[in-house]
Amino acid sequence: MTFTGEEMTAIIKMAKLVVMADGRLDPSETIVMATELIRFGVPQDHLKLLIESSDEIEESHAVALITGMDEERKKYVASYLAMLMVADGEIDAKELALWKLISTLCSLPTMSIAQAINNMKNL
Repeated sequence: MTFTGEEMTAIIKMAKLVVMADGRLDPSETIVMATELIRFGVPQDHLKLLIESSDEIEESHAVALITGMDEERKKYVASYLAMLMVADGEIDAKELALWKLISTLCSLPTMSIAQAINNMKNL
């Protein structure tokens, strides 16, 4: 499974929205975000550029890019966002609501948080 740079930027845009939905950025969320990007093959020296690029992309463009992905990549996006949501050990109601909204807007597959975590473990 591969993503273009623009698709990765869109994913990070959504990830940042989810982790900030509760009004705070927990260090564990940042670590999980960066670790997963590195595990996925983003070189460590590109992380900062990719994260900064995500500030520039419009939410509507990010939604369009993710909506256009195939089902396997959409499953990854939904699972990744859920993993970030639970990274700090608690599921905030605002994060959960935003995850569900993003999933609807981007036509991501419906799954439980447990299924999403299992998906990430099986990658």
